[in-house]
Amino acid sequence: MSDAIKTAKLYIEEKNCKEALKLARKRHGKDDVEDYITILNLLIENDYLPALEEKGLYYQYYDETHDNGDYGEKYFDMYLDKQPRSINVLCDKALSQFNKGNIDESIELMDKSYEKYKSYSAIEKPRISKKEVLMGKIELLIQSKRYEEALTNLNTYENNFSGDEKSDLYKGQVLQKVGKPREAIEYLNKSLLNEDTLLAFNSRGDAYYNLKQYKDALKDYKNCIHYEGKIEDDLELITNFNYKAAFCCVNMGNDQEAIKYLNKTINMLNEHGRLPNDLEKIYQKCSFEKERIMKKGDVEDKEFRRSRFFSARTSLIILAVILIFYLILKFFGYGK
Repeated sequence: MSDAIKTAKLYIEEKNCKEALKLARKRHGKDDVEDYITILNLLIENDYLPALEEKGLYYQYYDETHDNGDYGEKYFDMYLDKQPRSINVLCDKALSQFNKGNIDESIELMDKSYEKYKSYSAIEKPRISKKEVLMGKIELLIQSKRYEEALTNLNTYENNFSGDEKSDLYKGQVLQKVGKPREAIEYLNKSLLNEDTLLAFNSRGDAYYNLKQYKDALKDYKNCIHYEGKIEDDLELITNFNYKAAFCCVNMGNDQEAIKYLNKTINMLNEHGRLPNDLEKIYQKCSFEKERIMKKGDVEDKEFRRSRFFSARTSLIILAVILIFYLILKFFGYGK
């Protein structure tokens, strides 16, 4: 038995479960999962409700198998059996349902949390505000591509809480998805005034693309490519701004530049083997377009070369080295 478990048992015997939970979290922070889970189990045996949610959250976010795809839901259910009006755990369970593909059930739980917020929050203080519950529902709707419903809820959000940086970004995205590119650009411009984000550049690029403003669209897609290294697991998004950058060039008559983006997209999709239908169609579209351009015989089959940027810290170091070198040369009489 480890020292941490011995200490946790003493805390529990002294009815100081809060300190035992803190200790468990410290063990988790040090990647000692065995002690972490053991302490949580001791707390659960002593009917300490927060330990049930903690264990559910572990399987929701940290466990590689997510407890064989359960995403912690059985622990959230055990919690809700004892405290059915917990805003926190209803939202936790909503995410578990979403991760299992049960979108309707997930949205129902978020609706219940939002509609009953006032009475439920009096029972157990929530970690998240009513405003954040609604935003959580909006994010689930966007992820499940239910854009019309997301737009309705975004309007509710604006009416009840006023707009903010996040709602501006999401409303711009959703307006573009439902075929309102001009309105989308207004919201995305507001979002980008606050922060440059790949999602905003991509959505605004799509809005310009749909309006056939290819020069503006290409500028936004190039910004996306600049930030591309920050995302790895969203092939659909990365494919979107790369292949549309190619077709912006095609529509502007710049076939040589188009070839570079087409090659990049084709090679990238080739690396992923079997593709979903939507991406397979894009792959075929890019392949046919490349073949069409190459048949003209007046362009080279060039690959895309990523521009390399130095970080601010690296740039300062380089500048300092240059300055020191200049001073040394000046000291020895050069440059007079």
